Amino acid sequence: MKGSEPTGTRDAAAATTGASVVSGGLWSIAGRLVPHLYTLLISVAAARYLGPEGLGRQSFIAFVELSIILLFTAGLPMAVMRFIGETIGRGEPGAVRGLVAWAWLIEGVGAAAGGAMLVGAALLGADPEGAWLLAAVACAIGIVHNVPSALLAGAQRWRAASIVGLLTGAVSMVATIAVLAAGGGITGMFAVEAAVSVVNLAWTSVLARRALLEIAPRAEPSAELRRRTARYALYASMSVVITFIVWRRSELFFLDRYSTDTQIALYSIPFAAFFALAQIPSALGAVISPAVATLFGAGASERIRSGYERALRLVLLFSLPITAAALALGPAALRLVYGQDFEGTGRVFLIMALWFPVFPLVTMGRSVLAGLGLVKLPLLFGAVAAAVDIALAVLLTPDHGAVGAALANLAAQVTVGVPILIYASRVVGSTGWRPLALWRVALVSAIAGGAAWLCVHLLEGAGGFALGAASGAILLGVLTLGLRVIPADDADWIGAVAGGRLGGMVGWAARRSAYRR
Repeated sequence: MKGSEPTGTRDAAAATTGASVVSGGLWSIAGRLVPHLYTLLISVAAARYLGPEGLGRQSFIAFVELSIILLFTAGLPMAVMRFIGETIGRGEPGAVRGLVAWAWLIEGVGAAAGGAMLVGAALLGADPEGAWLLAAVACAIGIVHNVPSALLAGAQRWRAASIVGLLTGAVSMVATIAVLAAGGGITGMFAVEAAVSVVNLAWTSVLARRALLEIAPRAEPSAELRRRTARYALYASMSVVITFIVWRRSELFFLDRYSTDTQIALYSIPFAAFFALAQIPSALGAVISPAVATLFGAGASERIRSGYERALRLVLLFSLPITAAALALGPAALRLVYGQDFEGTGRVFLIMALWFPVFPLVTMGRSVLAGLGLVKLPLLFGAVAAAVDIALAVLLTPDHGAVGAALANLAAQVTVGVPILIYASRVVGSTGWRPLALWRVALVSAIAGGAAWLCVHLLEGAGGFALGAASGAILLGVLTLGLRVIPADDADWIGAVAGGRLGGMVGWAARRSAYRR
């Protein structure tokens, strides 16, 4: 059995190192963050051409489409990704073939059902009808697209999984803005999305097929693997429903019911901005989950523990300065980019940004638990948070609109996030990841953020924003080097992983910013 394994799968666990996770993380960040930035640029153009009410309507249609994709993919992509990683880690890659074929069949049925729901909405009078019909096409394609994407992610082929979205996203952004400028309106935006979705599916499927041939040139029996994946997917699907409520703008349903399209726009814009920032930890979490599954399959529990502790420290190290910049500059940036009609986005964004330092840590905890196959307790935590979100959304959105929706979402994330962090640390066996050792970076971030905020509020307009951004960045760099904010062992690890790839610059900066206890 061992002698017949493909060479590339024999040492899957040994190949899953800090360097491989960082490299995959960079590709995953690019694959998530850059398309999200494309979306933000499109939203700026849509705000200018459609106005608050039109942008709110477009955002709601897109939200319904994404919600149906989430509903009909449920936990299957997560389960497929996880068990592909574990199966490769166990040295049994042949079983992956049957698992992938099974996933294609299930998601094909889901695509037909999901597309039919949006077609039904159009036929029942949802406006504009053409936009809803085109959203149905994009929805169906988006559901089946999760299968090749899960294969590439489970096999840790991050470059292949990311490059498609990077290139087609750029084309989609240019085409959408051109359509808006030509007067295509909301329907034109969804026409571009549907066309790009077809290209994405075809391209990703080709890459996934190549990866499958390399990983598993021969098929092996996979009935037991399918049963285990289905069982995990059932629990993960419940988690997906909770994810939809807590992490995916479910508050828009309540804004649509109790408020106006303008309030939907005032909530959608800062939500998109916040999750653009959140794509970095989310992308790292997507890399960590299959990596943990591979190490779990190989029985490397100590490597999981040490890697998790370091990930928490490093993510917090970077999230604190980002949070300071977001609080100081975020409202002014939204006001400058979207215009005075969207003045109310600033308060909503500040509410969301308060949670950002903790959000990446929760993402890491969720990813590690998913990689270990533990979903029951996180599901319970999420159910409580979902109930909190719904209750507060019903209570707050009628009178407070977008601000009430943001408060409901913040309360839900706190409710689920804190228990997940505690549970993940206990499961992994963490001996302490030393968060208090990062007080230096917290101090540096506060000083730099305060300077940026002062400039923005003393000087109005683009000039104040530019001066605030520049002064904050300079202070951050100078104080980081002067106060030495990185623990020495983490600085050495960063230098070892990144130095060779980046000509030593990252390693030098990390070591220069390090302190020894």
